Amino acid sequence: MDAANPAGGKSFHALLMECFAEQRSPTEEELDSIASKIWRESHGSMTGQAWQDVARGSDAHMQMIHAAMAALGVDRQAA
Repeated sequence: MDAANPAGGKSFHALLMECFAEQRSPTEEELDSIASKIWRESHGSMTGQAWQDVARGSDAHMQMIHAAMAALGVDRQAA
């Protein structure tokens, strides 16, 4: 996946509407893509650290995944 094109080029809003319309949860790749966007627009812009350099499973990684889940309305308990 291209880091400059989260969710295959879909905007957050387009992805959200697609998930609602299809009555489905986002894929792991889509969640990761949105987490990447959140990272870039917050921590990454301040530190210069790329999302790909954030250790999977680290606190920072999980915080961004949880933020993406919240943004897309995914229940963490059901995931």
